[in-house]
Amino acid sequence: MDLMIYGSGSTGREIADMAQLINRSENRWGTIHFLDDLRQDREHYGLGVLKMTDLNAWPASFECVIAIGEPQFRLEMHQRLSQKNFTLATLIDPSARISPTAKIGPGCIVGPGSFVSSNTILEENVMLEINTIVGHDIVIGSHSVISSCTVLGGAAKIGTCSFIGLNCAVKERTVIGKGVVIGMQSAVYNDIPDEVIALGNPCRVLRKNESGRVFKPLASGS
Repeated sequence: MDLMIYGSGSTGREIADMAQLINRSENRWGTIHFLDDLRQDREHYGLGVLKMTDLNAWPASFECVIAIGEPQFRLEMHQRLSQKNFTLATLIDPSARISPTAKIGPGCIVGPGSFVSSNTILEENVMLEINTIVGHDIVIGSHSVISSCTVLGGAAKIGTCSFIGLNCAVKERTVIGKGVVIGMQSAVYNDIPDEVIALGNPCRVLRKNESGRVFKPLASGS
């Protein structure tokens, strides 16, 4: 089994580091490559770079992980890979702690130093960045991204394709809707409706998230 890391930008490099660390302890993949149609060179960060068309003749079985920190792009790439019947890899850093009662969906990434508590559900293709704390009985919707050093209180709910910025705190039993962007260092005490940008302490809705995006467009090979 080989691993294809979809996206070779900054998030891709972080995922490559994690994958290589996992491989040293588990010997899980034969080879690790980046998968990026926008990068012109065939080697990056010490790994080979493949195009989607290369996989048509790839000799070994493989699985893919989506190394993009933009929820809408995570959704789009998930749909593209699913149409090709590619298997999604789940990557959990060896330093992360996961409750045996937590459920981690396919394609999820759990970053270094993260903690996922009891009866928590990460739906498919969720990304937890470095040192995130996810309390008990939480549900995080598919394709969402929880940024580094964020703390989610018990029984909170995060909708699909939402983005929680760096170093946020979310009160227990709070409901954050789908397609939401929470600005960095926000303290979320109250429920947040769907498809808005919100920030501050206390966190308040700033405006509708009309573009559905978090970041300005970047080439994935950057």
